[in-house]
Amino acid sequence: MTSFFEEIKRRNVVRVGVAYGIAAWVLLQVADLVLDAIEAPAWVLQALMLVVGLGFVAAVVIAWAYEITPEGIKREKDVDRDQSIAGQTGRKLDRIIIVFLVVAVGVLLVERSLGPPEKGSEPFSQAETAQITDQETGKRALTPFPQPATPANNVIAALPFANRSNVEEDLFFTDGIHDDLLTQLAKIDGLKVISRTSVMEYRNTTKKIPEIAAELGVGKILEGGVQRAGSRVRINAQLIDVATDEHLWAETFDREMTIENLFDIQSEITRHIVAAVKGELSPADRRALADSPTDNVEAYEAFLRARALTLRADYVSENYIEAEPWAQRAVDLDPGFAEAWALLVEIHGQAVWQGWDRSDERRARAEAALANALRLKPESPAVIAAEADFYYRFDEDYKKALGYFERAHEAAPGDSRILVFKAITERRAGYWDESIASFERALELDPSNSFIINQLIDTLGNMNQWDRVRYLTDTYILRFPSSRDLRSFQMQSRIYGDGNLEAARELMDRMPTWSGPFYALPALDLARFERDYDQVLELLNADIVRGFLEESIAPGLPESVAAVAYHLKGDMETARDLFLKSTKTLEAFDIDRNTESTFKWSIIARNLAFLGDHEAAIEASEKSLDLLSAEDDHLFGAVNEQSHIWVLAMAGQRDEALRQLRAKLDQPEGYSRWTLYFDPVWDFFRDDPRFVALATPAGVTEK
Repeated sequence: MTSFFEEIKRRNVVRVGVAYGIAAWVLLQVADLVLDAIEAPAWVLQALMLVVGLGFVAAVVIAWAYEITPEGIKREKDVDRDQSIAGQTGRKLDRIIIVFLVVAVGVLLVERSLGPPEKGSEPFSQAETAQITDQETGKRALTPFPQPATPANNVIAALPFANRSNVEEDLFFTDGIHDDLLTQLAKIDGLKVISRTSVMEYRNTTKKIPEIAAELGVGKILEGGVQRAGSRVRINAQLIDVATDEHLWAETFDREMTIENLFDIQSEITRHIVAAVKGELSPADRRALADSPTDNVEAYEAFLRARALTLRADYVSENYIEAEPWAQRAVDLDPGFAEAWALLVEIHGQAVWQGWDRSDERRARAEAALANALRLKPESPAVIAAEADFYYRFDEDYKKALGYFERAHEAAPGDSRILVFKAITERRAGYWDESIASFERALELDPSNSFIINQLIDTLGNMNQWDRVRYLTDTYILRFPSSRDLRSFQMQSRIYGDGNLEAARELMDRMPTWSGPFYALPALDLARFERDYDQVLELLNADIVRGFLEESIAPGLPESVAAVAYHLKGDMETARDLFLKSTKTLEAFDIDRNTESTFKWSIIARNLAFLGDHEAAIEASEKSLDLLSAEDDHLFGAVNEQSHIWVLAMAGQRDEALRQLRAKLDQPEGYSRWTLYFDPVWDFFRDDPRFVALATPAGVTEK
């Protein structure tokens, strides 16, 4: 054995291995920096690491089997020991190792000197974001990941139940039992329950309980499983105290599958959780747990299927179209099933809101469903929320809807979904700060829900709080790197918050295309602000952009946007033809919903203003405002008022336009100063020093 190690040493195998290892480390460090700079995909570095690893094996084998001689490289067994120069080679390798060590130290020093990415160029690290404050107010900025530093005793996470039937068809049932349990727990005052979206990511996880608890900020975790077999159901559950790893309670329920038994089991589990967290049940808690939605198993299963479809990840019409027959079956089987009637109200509302059925019959069916739900359970949180949803989607009466969402929240304070709808309604009603607070509370209950994060950031953008938008997007994009909406918000913050079109373009070119407002609208804005009108026209030729403008806003809008691009290019004849075509299409567009109608007349007003018919433009714009002002809808109505200001200015009513601009510039519902500064549609106004003063952002001395 001794001779073997002596032979390894003589043949310089160890020296070759050390030299290769140091050289490989230097190569990979430099490659990592270069590949990151050119934004190469992760697999490139992984492939390089594999090649380097295989090279190490080859180098050691070659060092053992071959030797360098004055006549060149020979197999070791063919070299006469008296003529071997292995000792000289070893000394050369020692010098090479020293050189590589010096280079390695140099690479480490360079990496350290580069430090973290400069704020404003790349997403912040988590350490940096913890120190950032709101630049305008000096207050501490929003917490990037809303989690308590240590698990809170009154916060519980109920992990997804295992489907122990091993039948995929039963998964909806298992998830339905789990979701109903979360609904029960959400009604208990003083108990915080992590919501469905955030716990579902732990289905089939290999993470340990302490790790999950730390990520969610909870003090207790419930886990269990459901098994159906014929007419019986078995549900097992156990409650774990994270701090002590103690099983506070565990039980297996094996019963006939009746509705009474199912809800008795859920109530029993809830009682044990409440006892472990807050002690005795209050009378209100007992009343909440005594509620059983139906006594028909088939109706309950149909309801679970419908609800599961509406809770699918993507917000698309197919979810609700597929859910409708199941919800209808639930109420056909049990006309006294209030929660199923409430779900039908939501489905009918989405039919109108998403545009796949806006018939009078659809409204009549929604009214009937709501009347049944209210007759059966007027105090149910689900029913109250359904009434709020009706006023929101059918009547577009956001202040009235808000009152009902507030009542629903009081009835189920732990229901993050109700909180989110409340927040969305608050911003429509103009209660911006309250909306932000509601989103933040919802995020505490559902910290992994990217929809809540996106809605929160979108609301801040509408408030022109671009510093906070930038901070949150640069932070959360580290947690949700594949989120398209977050990438859009990151890019928008560079445009409307920083005025950095170069950085915005770099981010824009890395974004995938998709159908939606967070791609089409900022992409068109950026191209126009860059005065690249051919890029505007190229975007409009893409079906995904044109389709969004036509289907989600108004037919005729793509022609209007293209006409503006041709107008700014100086091709007035093509622009005029397109403005006329757009106006004709819009005038034939018959819709009785305020939002779509107001967009129709607002676009017509802009077309007429460009055509020079200023009197008709103002008339059309005022008609649009009569349909929907900011007082009616502080989200879309505010956009309408911004358009009206431009029409007034274009029509020569500069004093009034300037007065309205001053009132809301860089404020919620108003223009971003950078928009006025960059957008060429305002060029006609730049001969007025009053406008130039308003449109010039702080720190900009010349254009």
